[in-house]
Amino acid sequence: MKTVNIQLDEKNSLEITQIEDNLFEVRLGMNGSISVYYMTREQLLNFDQLGAHLRIESILEKD
Repeated sequence: MKTVNIQLDEKNSLEITQIEDNLFEVRLGMNGSISVYYMTREQLLNFDQLGAHLRIESILEKD
């Protein structure tokens, strides 16, 4: 299982955990509230709701 944690600023964070080959758990912490999403690689790459200008595809690159 591979996990990436990103601290966006003092209050906000993003955590992406690969559960299966094409399934990810995304935890988005915004202003003290945590949202959890389960999505495929394709859904995650197109996940505009994150609101952060992050290059998700660079996080998901296979080793």
